[in-house]
Amino acid sequence: MREARPAGTVTFLFTDIEGSTRRWETDAEAMRSALAVHDVTLAAVIADHAGWLFKHTGDGVCAAFSSPHAAVDAAVEAQRVLGLPVRMGIATGEAELRGGDYFGPALNRAARVMAAGHGGQIVVAASTSGLLDGVPLVDLGEHRLRDLSGTQHLFAVRADGLRTDLPPLRTLDAAPGNLAVQQTSFVGRHGDIAAVVAVVRAHRVVTLTGVGGVGKTRLALQCAAELVTDFPDGVWVVELGPVGDSGAVGEVVATVLGVTPHGGLPIVDCVAESVGGRRLLLVLDNCEHVLDAAADVVQRLLARCEHVRILATSREGLGVGAEHLWPVPSLAITEGAASAAVALFVERAQAIHPAFEISSDADADAVVEICRRLDGIALAIELAAARMVSMGPAEVRDRLRDRFRLLAGPRRAVGRHQTLRHAVQWSFDLLSSDERRMLCTVSVFAGGFMSSAAAAVFDDAADEYVVLDLLEALVRKSLLSADRTPTGTGFRLLETIRDYAEQELAAAATIASTRDRHAHF
Repeated sequence: MREARPAGTVTFLFTDIEGSTRRWETDAEAMRSALAVHDVTLAAVIADHAGWLFKHTGDGVCAAFSSPHAAVDAAVEAQRVLGLPVRMGIATGEAELRGGDYFGPALNRAARVMAAGHGGQIVVAASTSGLLDGVPLVDLGEHRLRDLSGTQHLFAVRADGLRTDLPPLRTLDAAPGNLAVQQTSFVGRHGDIAAVVAVVRAHRVVTLTGVGGVGKTRLALQCAAELVTDFPDGVWVVELGPVGDSGAVGEVVATVLGVTPHGGLPIVDCVAESVGGRRLLLVLDNCEHVLDAAADVVQRLLARCEHVRILATSREGLGVGAEHLWPVPSLAITEGAASAAVALFVERAQAIHPAFEISSDADADAVVEICRRLDGIALAIELAAARMVSMGPAEVRDRLRDRFRLLAGPRRAVGRHQTLRHAVQWSFDLLSSDERRMLCTVSVFAGGFMSSAAAAVFDDAADEYVVLDLLEALVRKSLLSADRTPTGTGFRLLETIRDYAEQELAAAATIASTRDRHAHF
């Protein structure tokens, strides 16, 4: 049959070869030949059932169908003739076709459903099962998939020639650990997930760094969910934000892992002894205020636990030898109304005001400007979106000159996430007095600046290397960014950080003298 290009409500079939990495490593030539047959077979079966194969994913394919019945029929036929163990997932939903590819949540759901299955199995989401009259299905119940946002009701297709002797689905329910269901959906950064997952697989310690509120924690949790099948002994999240005493870090880690002190050993040694032979991922969240203690725990675990990996979040790196830093960028705004930052704003606004929509070019321009002036910082965008219950986009945009009073969240939020001011102040309070003074000083620069300019404005007699050390410290702590150019390294502040630092400069009553030195320079 001629390939079709379904539009509107589409049923997606995602496939993947189970254990493909092992097969490539064991016999690459045999795998290459089998994969060629696999690709030809899937393409022919999909076309015969009026589907459109729109993407290859290395060892699998993505196909779209106008009919959910056709998608299931194609999957069943393919499973009967394929010589490799292929897992398949099917989901249905609204999708937009752009440039030969589809976009929409249904694709992500199909990928998650497929990842939960096993070779020879066809797993179907509830969005498709309700449309399949007369198709025998096995009810697999409610499951938590890797997107962490709630549960999905899943079914397996039952047909002659399909395997029935399959283990439980690969879902978060079946994996040890303490990954929690998230209260909100994950927006954007899907490319970052794949990149961070690859880095964690290649390095024993990975630290996600970035300015407060940029989304480090959520990215870490999403990546951890992707990695659950890599760690048979679980993914364990240790929340260090509430820890006020750095000496308690080891105890908190032990509590999460269910380790009790014994034999008079230090608690970290007890943890290392307990998990020494286990394969697990430890997520240390919000390390910046207990940095030295967290680094000590990590170093001691690495030395004694060969198969333990660490994924940390912090506003600066831990400073351990095996560490690989991954700076988490702000949400992209470059695509205007189609950008990830705007998508986050709209989704969070609709959560508190379902009728909200960007209904005009003026609204779109206002939302884009809000996201741009908030530097693509996820927390700030969410707090701005919460104002849509009583204001319009233009009204919020016009009040961003006083952003720290405008952007306040619910009282039940974590302290440093209740308001934008709290989030920035958390970072500011962790600085030394000289680092604070430098940050406030460079707030007088409306744009970027060089280290020589910072030195002149900081202090007429400032030592060049002292200034460089302070600027480097602020870069490491995600409060400055360094831009390398052919003429040298320039520095700049996010507008949100600059606004806060300028207010602190004014409160210190040194703003006039600092501006005088700036003008003189």
